[in-house]
Amino acid sequence: MSNDWRLTITEAIKRPLFQHAEVVAGHRGLARPVRWVHVLETADTGQFLNGGELILSTGLGFGGAKEKRLAYLAELIRRKASGLCIELGEYIPAIPADMLEMADHHEFPLIIFHQPVRFVDITQDLHEHLINRQMQALRDLEAYSRGLQQLSLQAASIPKLLQHFQAAVQTQVLFYSPDVAAQYVPVLPHAVQVEMNELMASLFAEEDTRDASVRFHPLSMTKQLVYQPVMAMGHLLAYVGVILYERDADEYMLLALDNTVSAMAQFFMRKMFAEEQARVMENRLFDDLIADRPMTEDHMRTLLGLSGSVKTVSYHTLIVSCEKSEPAAEGALPPHELTAIYRSLLTRQGFLPFIRCMGHRFYFLLIEPKPRADSRRALEKAWADLKRIAVQMLGADTQIRCGIGRVGKRLSDAGRHLAEAEQALTFQRDSSSPFFSDLGLFRLLFHIPAEPVLDHFITDYLGPLLAHDEKHGSALTQTLHVYLNANLSKQAAAEQLFIHRQTLYHRLEKIAELIGDDFASPERRLCLEIALHAQQWLQKEDKALPRY
Repeated sequence: MSNDWRLTITEAIKRPLFQHAEVVAGHRGLARPVRWVHVLETADTGQFLNGGELILSTGLGFGGAKEKRLAYLAELIRRKASGLCIELGEYIPAIPADMLEMADHHEFPLIIFHQPVRFVDITQDLHEHLINRQMQALRDLEAYSRGLQQLSLQAASIPKLLQHFQAAVQTQVLFYSPDVAAQYVPVLPHAVQVEMNELMASLFAEEDTRDASVRFHPLSMTKQLVYQPVMAMGHLLAYVGVILYERDADEYMLLALDNTVSAMAQFFMRKMFAEEQARVMENRLFDDLIADRPMTEDHMRTLLGLSGSVKTVSYHTLIVSCEKSEPAAEGALPPHELTAIYRSLLTRQGFLPFIRCMGHRFYFLLIEPKPRADSRRALEKAWADLKRIAVQMLGADTQIRCGIGRVGKRLSDAGRHLAEAEQALTFQRDSSSPFFSDLGLFRLLFHIPAEPVLDHFITDYLGPLLAHDEKHGSALTQTLHVYLNANLSKQAAAEQLFIHRQTLYHRLEKIAELIGDDFASPERRLCLEIALHAQQWLQKEDKALPRY
């Protein structure tokens, strides 16, 4: 199978029309590929070169003038032409030493014709040869893609896909993922594998996970690594690459690499979705937690499939809500399709994840098998990555919110911590933090029964204001809330309410008339603030009931 679209100068000079040609300089550049053939007599027209052209010339434009011929040759080198063919004759009977020296210095092939030759014949011959090669490469690429498709239908493993890729490109290929063992075809010595694994691990950690394009990484002066990420739903899964020695990647190789990467992504997606289908016990666990059914420690470990050797250092509960501002369009990606990607992402970040998707919500139980120096930072990173993938796959019009419960130690308390995550999710509409531990006063309200304790407390302190607002359509309750939050600053409260200060004075007088003029005293103020927060929380709870 051909694995090069292009023709090298070495191959070109073996064509019949070059039988009287001789390479006189730049022998080390004969492996350069020829993209096209062009007749060029002066340096002034070098601007029309794109690079990779084999130039034909009679010397008409530069002749025997030293400055002109060196400027001409320098322009070809600067424009990245592949080489220069000169027909010896009237304009240039022999190649001067200065041209030979410059060509050798830049490893730029310089070829002479000892006998006259028709440039039109050379152009036609090489162009036909190039086009035929490209057509053959396209046919080879199509055959390669069909082979990949057959392997995919046979549920072939990663080694099979790599072997198929290596047979097509005929060079060293590799597969790297932080989740499974790296693979090399052909097999490399152990010391080289260790070195390459360390390099790939460093590249993996530094890469922009949103970019799926091919990367080029020099390994030495003559060797380079060409690799491409395997992506699925915005999540980086692995790398597939080739190691090239004294050559560049051609179009055929890059297209074969891209096709292989796509096949790898499909392989991973099928594997992950098959694993998701088998997680019946995990779903049952979350159903029990959401329903707040009491469970023993042993029962929890059984449902999670945790053997006695797996120690639970600590765990975290998260709830992520993905709500569309408008009804989802037909054919839109359903949220549960992200479950496998989320599992892979969280596993890579050091968690043992258990996930349940219900409607537009994800429920997470993240076990930390090993203690961390900063669990909160790890959770913040996990939440940022979960949100990024959700927005990327579900659309920018999706509102992504998260609630995170306190750190858990006993699995039997997971239901309580999941309820904490639910409360944190409720308040994340107005809070910059998704953590239950940052809710402050709301944490106390969470443990007070709404009926009758909170309802009676709110009525006792805010009842007259709420009744007045409902009857007259006023905003006295909101005014009191803003005024207290502004630390009794009338100017700040008026600015936040977008009203004149005189209007605020009238409202405060009415508030004092309804609930007493001592409402700003420390004890009354504290009770009023608690009542205002409690009322706000109960209103949000009514709006935030989960929909399945």
